[in-house]
Amino acid sequence: MTAVKIFRGYLRTLKNYLRTAKARHDLKDYVRAAGIIFFTALIVALVVRRCTI
Repeated sequence: MTAVKIFRGYLRTLKNYLRTAKARHDLKDYVRAAGIIFFTALIVALVVRRCTI
């Protein structure tokens, strides 16, 4: 198999997965986790910046 066929198969599998209810639930969890990480890092950065001034 060529690399292009393997990549196309991977994309087709990913596309089929994203159509499922589990994928929507997982994606929602990933976005929530990314938001929590982002805001936690933001708060820490603001606290550190304030303490160093």
